[in-house]
Amino acid sequence: MLSASVALLAAACVFFLWFPYPYREISGGRALFTLVVAVDVVLGPLLTWVVFDVRKPRSELIRDLAFIAVIQLAALAYGLLSVYEARPIYLVHEVDRFVVISAADVDPVDLPKALPEFQRLPFSGVRLIGVRDSKNGEERLRSLELAIAGKDLSMRPQYWQPLNDKNKADIRLRAKSLQVLMDRSNDDQAAIQTWLDGRTLKSDQVVYLPLTARGVFWTVLLDGPSLDVVGYLPIDSF
Repeated sequence: MLSASVALLAAACVFFLWFPYPYREISGGRALFTLVVAVDVVLGPLLTWVVFDVRKPRSELIRDLAFIAVIQLAALAYGLLSVYEARPIYLVHEVDRFVVISAADVDPVDLPKALPEFQRLPFSGVRLIGVRDSKNGEERLRSLELAIAGKDLSMRPQYWQPLNDKNKADIRLRAKSLQVLMDRSNDDQAAIQTWLDGRTLKSDQVVYLPLTARGVFWTVLLDGPSLDVVGYLPIDSF
């Protein structure tokens, strides 16, 4: 009962605080949690099988089982810490896409260079933000060099900013009609129609941009007039 309660509490942290839908799929929260729980579940019975002996005194058995419980809790705590460090924190608009940034993507050295509100990573939830333009030629050159090295603007805290009118203008310029995505294939059309069913939105009211997250490609759906995020689809829309 205690193990089940601990597992449920851990699941609540992972799936509601750190990896809310759809990030449990996009950022691997489900797989990470499954691995942590699987290791912990296997660890207890395995160690119990190794140390259990009916010939041992009762006090010694209790001590051994208590030690195993401590090891299980330590393993679970370490696993959850690893999951926490991999949690998604920002959905960043960058040019023609949205990029999911996890806590592990951020170099702590860069945080003091960010705006005050971004100098501490959020504990839970995923915030929608944008990036600013480079201020001068030197910044643009440096950004290009880092992008070639795999560190895009979305990963650099000094470029983060609240989603502003300039970002929204860029989104409106780059976003495409949902009908474009529906026309690509029957599978895409079926997935989109399933999403539309039961919603008041019509296909001509929705636009989209691609979403990327460490080799995973999804689609962000936006309300056309307001550009509010209204949904996500597991479709590579590049």
